[in-house]
Amino acid sequence: MYKKSIFFIVILTAMIVLASCQSAPESDNPPISEVNVTAVPPEAEVEPTAEVEATATAEPTATAEPTNTPEPTATAEPTATAEPTPTLEPTPIPEGVYIREIDGLTFYYPPDWTVLNEEGEQLQIQDPALGTFVSVNSGFRDPETDFETYKEEFSSQEVLEIWGMTESKLVSEEEITFAGDLTAQTATFVMANPDGLGLDFWVAYAETDTREFFVFSLTAPGALEMSKETLVEMIANVEIGEIKLFGLDRQNTLVQRGGDPFPRILDPARTEGSAAGNVGLLYSGLVRMSPELRVEPDLAETWSISEDGKTYTFTLREGLTFASGKPITAGDIKASWDRAANPDTGSTTFSTYLGDIEGAAAVVAGDASEISGVVVIDDRTLEVTLDGSKPYFLAKLTYPVSFVLNLDTVDPDDEEWVYSPDPSGPFVLREYREGEAMIFVSNTAYHTPPALAGVVQLIGRVGSSLSLFEAGEIDITGLSAADAEEVRQPSHPLHDQWLTTTSMCTSLMQMNNVTPPFDDPNVRRAFALALDKESLNDLLSEGADLIAGTILPPAMPGYSIDLATQYSATFDPDAARQALADSSYGNDLPPIAITTAGFGGSDRDDLNAMIENWRDVLGVDVTINFLDPENYTELIKEEPVQMVAYGWCADYPDPQNFLDILYYTDSEFNIARYTNPEIDALLEEARVELDGARRVALYQEIEAMLLEDVATITLFVGVSDVLVNPRLQGYVLSPMRSPITHLLSFDDAEN
Repeated sequence: MYKKSIFFIVILTAMIVLASCQSAPESDNPPISEVNVTAVPPEAEVEPTAEVEATATAEPTATAEPTNTPEPTATAEPTATAEPTPTLEPTPIPEGVYIREIDGLTFYYPPDWTVLNEEGEQLQIQDPALGTFVSVNSGFRDPETDFETYKEEFSSQEVLEIWGMTESKLVSEEEITFAGDLTAQTATFVMANPDGLGLDFWVAYAETDTREFFVFSLTAPGALEMSKETLVEMIANVEIGEIKLFGLDRQNTLVQRGGDPFPRILDPARTEGSAAGNVGLLYSGLVRMSPELRVEPDLAETWSISEDGKTYTFTLREGLTFASGKPITAGDIKASWDRAANPDTGSTTFSTYLGDIEGAAAVVAGDASEISGVVVIDDRTLEVTLDGSKPYFLAKLTYPVSFVLNLDTVDPDDEEWVYSPDPSGPFVLREYREGEAMIFVSNTAYHTPPALAGVVQLIGRVGSSLSLFEAGEIDITGLSAADAEEVRQPSHPLHDQWLTTTSMCTSLMQMNNVTPPFDDPNVRRAFALALDKESLNDLLSEGADLIAGTILPPAMPGYSIDLATQYSATFDPDAARQALADSSYGNDLPPIAITTAGFGGSDRDDLNAMIENWRDVLGVDVTINFLDPENYTELIKEEPVQMVAYGWCADYPDPQNFLDILYYTDSEFNIARYTNPEIDALLEEARVELDGARRVALYQEIEAMLLEDVATITLFVGVSDVLVNPRLQGYVLSPMRSPITHLLSFDDAEN
């Protein structure tokens, strides 16, 4: 239990503090009423601590934000690259005042008490005269747990053993005032052991709609009564004000769960993520994909396309700047693309998304330093010439590798530059706290500044995503299969906040058709027929995902219901065994391994279930080979792979984004190295076909050939289930991960 872990931390700390407390001397401490409870002006800023929820920050002024490395003076300090808003230095927090902005909590204590710890989610202090130890804690309120539950826990055998005690007796209970208008329940326990040692333990508990607060006190026997008046007064003087996150107004800040980002994830040229990720918060390109899957203007105001479909002329919006105020010009876009193409940059996506531009291949090969097909006409005009007509080229430009950077801030020798960028997109990364949070604020220099004050992504947060959402700690969350099954019920209290859609993501088992034993199509067919997809779907998603009969997901143009029907129900153990017997290997297969992203010991129920299917039906043992996720695409090109567990989500709504990128022989993302000259020729033809109906027909023919050749084992099409804060306006759950954050607002936020 979450609270139990907090209590144990309190116990361990208090054991050290109280080890030498054998008697209860008289107290000469000033009462809490003598603490200056107005010592922190309402508008003052305070210096943030290093922990997520212990940021000791009072409400900032309307024009000031604390810098990442505050100085002791309260004078405005410009940053190295001029920020749109000047930053004031924080006012130091006075002694005797503890502020935790995640709760909006202010706690006052005698200024001569010793502070033992004020990081994380708890304050620990001690009365130097009496030795009284106090810990102030808070957390999410569990509606199924009440104070009675906690009282049983406090006197449990487990707690007694930690203390070296043999008995705990509840001696008194009462209600006292908490934070002026709330009620706190209190309980006093006396603990003892046969050696005559003992401790007095007092706890006060209060709750709001979403949070619960604990104040623990431990003393040597007899000292509690002398401390009681001070404890009660401290609790009565608690203030619960406006909740803030890292100095941002919680009412207008989007809060999500996140993860510590690898540096390459935040570099548009090197990321393999979509524009819906953090890189899309920070950077922009000429165009973007709307949630409705339309290509829309971003940095480009307009564009025109030549009659032969090969030359695009873009006109930038007037007055574009990076966050620092440096103008964004057509030259910056060309320079960003040249950098992405440079082999020293290490992009694994450039050739896939911008390789259609004339001269791009020469830069990738190291034979040129600039892309010849990209020409700067003037500061606002960029001309791009392709190596052929590509009707999907504009959609490719919505991928992050085309986004523009201020190259003055890029350090090729130190990838840590990504944590202090000069963004071209809708948000600025104000601070990255490793293991705690990423803190983004609105980029007022962006051509259409977002309505949100900021975005906070909590890292390493205790609790499930669902519990965080229920507590109001995060505003959007995806749901696990089990949680989604519950929330889908109309009677569930969160049902009205639930959204669902079929995604444009397909999970696949890719097979290398030129490496034994998968160079034999009968072996590939045997492995496909031996998988019980219905049972796997029940196990992995509670039956919520769709069984994939095709490579293309249902929302993708070119999706064929006929093909899906033909190939979806493929579990046939007898046919699987016969296909293996008919193969050139028979039952004498070489060792087989699945390659996937992860680390040894990773929990992969999906792969383990498939391996069990193959063992039961075919009598084959398959192992798992994990590769480092950070450099997965690069590493897998160096590995002698046989099977690759893979998933692909659409980056733009065109079948080329699946079939060409995943199965063309020379594609960067043909990670299983499937090769088929006949299919390659058809893919090349489909790329330049301008007639829409003819293109769709070509891709359907290609997909039918891939499925008949068992180029892959299609597994599932994901179903996305999310919960969205009802205050959040503008959210659209798209089947494709399109950037959405810059369009959001809160309906009651103060602007």
